[in-house]
Amino acid sequence: MFQAHRETRRQVRRLRLLATGAMVSVALPTIAAAQEASGAAGSELAEIVVTAQKREQRLQDVGLTVSAFGGETLARETVNSVADLARLVPGLDVTPNPSGTPVYTLRGVGFFENSLSSAPDVALYLDQAPLALPAFSALTAFDLERAEVLKGPQGTLFGTNATGGAINLIAAKPTSEFRAGLEATYGRFNTARLGGFVSGPIADTLNGRVAVKFNRADDWQRSYTRDDTLGKTDDVAGRLLLDWRPADAVRVALNLNGWLNRSDPQAAQLARRTTPEDLQAPIGSTGFGGTVTAGLPLLALPAAPRDARTANWDPDYRPFRDDRFYQATLSLNYDLSEAVTLTSLTGYASLRQRKASSYSGTDLPAFDQVANDADAHDFSQEVRLASTDTAARLRWLVGGNYQRTFSYENIDAIYPEASTGTRDGFSANSFDSRQVFKQWAAFASFEYDITDQLKVKAGIRYSDSSRTAANRAYDTPGFVEPNPNSPGLTNFFNIVIPAVYVPIFCPGFTFTPVVHGESISIDPETCVSGTYRETLKEDNLPWSLGLDFKPMDGLLLYANVSRGFKGGAFPLANAASQEQYFPVPQEKLTAFEGGFKSNLAGGKVVLNGAAFYYDYANKQTRGKTVDPLFGALEQLVSIPESRTYGAELDLTAAPMRGLTLRASATYLDAKIEAFDGAVGTTSVGGLLFPVRASYDGVRLPFAPKFAASASIDYEFPVSDDVEGFVGGSFRAQTKSYGSPQLAPQEQADATIKGYGLLNLRAGLQASDGRWKASMWGLNVTDTHYWTNSLRAFDTIVRYTGRPAEYGVTLEYNF
Repeated sequence: MFQAHRETRRQVRRLRLLATGAMVSVALPTIAAAQEASGAAGSELAEIVVTAQKREQRLQDVGLTVSAFGGETLARETVNSVADLARLVPGLDVTPNPSGTPVYTLRGVGFFENSLSSAPDVALYLDQAPLALPAFSALTAFDLERAEVLKGPQGTLFGTNATGGAINLIAAKPTSEFRAGLEATYGRFNTARLGGFVSGPIADTLNGRVAVKFNRADDWQRSYTRDDTLGKTDDVAGRLLLDWRPADAVRVALNLNGWLNRSDPQAAQLARRTTPEDLQAPIGSTGFGGTVTAGLPLLALPAAPRDARTANWDPDYRPFRDDRFYQATLSLNYDLSEAVTLTSLTGYASLRQRKASSYSGTDLPAFDQVANDADAHDFSQEVRLASTDTAARLRWLVGGNYQRTFSYENIDAIYPEASTGTRDGFSANSFDSRQVFKQWAAFASFEYDITDQLKVKAGIRYSDSSRTAANRAYDTPGFVEPNPNSPGLTNFFNIVIPAVYVPIFCPGFTFTPVVHGESISIDPETCVSGTYRETLKEDNLPWSLGLDFKPMDGLLLYANVSRGFKGGAFPLANAASQEQYFPVPQEKLTAFEGGFKSNLAGGKVVLNGAAFYYDYANKQTRGKTVDPLFGALEQLVSIPESRTYGAELDLTAAPMRGLTLRASATYLDAKIEAFDGAVGTTSVGGLLFPVRASYDGVRLPFAPKFAASASIDYEFPVSDDVEGFVGGSFRAQTKSYGSPQLAPQEQADATIKGYGLLNLRAGLQASDGRWKASMWGLNVTDTHYWTNSLRAFDTIVRYTGRPAEYGVTLEYNF
């Protein structure tokens, strides 16, 4: 064990040295270039324009920490999804939850929750229209003009659920002259991507753009116990943009986009052999279904080999997906005067989800979601007034918005080979959640130039919201228990609850038997079963205050303090007691940040940095509760106090013509300061009760202490008409955790080991941009890494990153 621990420490040191070395190799020539005269050979870096403040500004003029990437950079780095942005932005972590929905964490601020209805801590927007639920963002990152990642609370302009930050996707816009392009890719696993766009004038005052993308690939996962594969890719996305200018003062934009996704959900990898201590029902425990013995088949299964491709799933309930999404956004800008513009933004989005997932990492039905159906709809309306005179000393924006989000999710779960399925006499059940979220808000922001060098900024927003939930658990329709002597879920409750539960928790109450098909979830105060119904009403007041100081050209110093909120949440849970449905209150995060932005060497070097401190209250996360009958179960918990501090550095340089160097690094220390959580169970009179302990000092999930990325790209002439290019990028991070844990074994099970990924690219392109041919490789060292590690009922599973991939891409622009 000592040797293994020492080797792990060595690997972490190597990882840090490798990441640091990559950064130093980029920084040294850049610093040298910065020291040269501004007339030295090289290329001035192109300015990036962002809309972080809901108006166009130069990135280097925005006193916030913003990572922004243009369409060319996104294509060069093979960014095909929002999740791929994590390769470019240290501090941004994207991991799928067991249902396959992406979870976004920024600087340690995120919300890992399985339900579709869970609102994020990092808000997502497409052309300023909200993607209210993370599932909406699955296939929206195509044909983009740029992507922006805003770090820190963004509540004043982007509302509740932007505590960690915001991700803005800006679609490529219609052009006033005809343009068209095609892109074709072929790669490993028979990956075939075909995309294209057509853009140009439709009438004198109307321009349009149509973009589509098709993506197909064979299975990339393989079973290590039988001849079977999984992991196909099968999706298509499309977008129609119309820009209409009926008058000089009026601009109307329509964005219609949608996607179909029939790709297989990823199967989990069994992280280690299951031990008797892992079982929810201990060996020797007896119930209506029988006795749990040491011969439980789950205990005999080997862990998956250390290979990104190996996994397992139940062949009788093969994972599948059939999801459909569409969104419509109408934007109207009307210039009331030369200095004031009225903006109206109306959006509607709809998702239909049909899928099944295998959770246990085994080929046994130890915990399978054989059906996971969901529907969600979101309507939003924003109206705002803004000053447009950029030369004015005072610039302002005021507005209001309304949002309504509906979601319904149903899961059919089976677990005949789980320990509790063996013991309890039921091995399947269904559970669902119907939620409606409504919110209205009013907001304002201001900038005032105290002097030509000093600017003060302020923003405020008032939000009033309600979230209504109707949750239940019930018998799975049509399911037949494999053991004919098993009573099934409803009969189990009708026998056990009045005999054991009611006398202790509800003495004097008369138990009303549960009717088949109705909810078995018990109200802990009355011992009456039924659907849990509750409304959570909240309001909050995000605000921000800051100073920008420009002591000289090419240097911006800024200091900000802000407060953001994430709304309270109800979980989707497989709940015996309605206590598991109880909501958690809204989060509150107060952030202090100071930073600088600089342009050096005549615009050939951009060096930005920031340091920050977060006071984080009521962080929402998945934790444990202890049910008197079933022991440790999942529940949403609220961590009263946490804190995060860290620093970031971002450098881009063009020290010589054709050469571009980039390096970014983030240091993060994110820990719990006050939280008593369940760490075990104790038996009293045959019922189970929690054992609690302090989690003070435990690190927050998905928050590696150090993360860095570096890239180098070089373009060179081959002939008068042809250029060559080569490049590569490297991303590294130290270990993190999938959940807060105290016990050594549970910490080990939750560990996401540190890793480094290397991508390479090379090719030829026309000097006029007409065509481009490239070869590329992702994770070329075939590093085995994982993005999440968690408990799946009786087993410990991991979700691995994809193995090495490589291919060729051809592009042609008309």
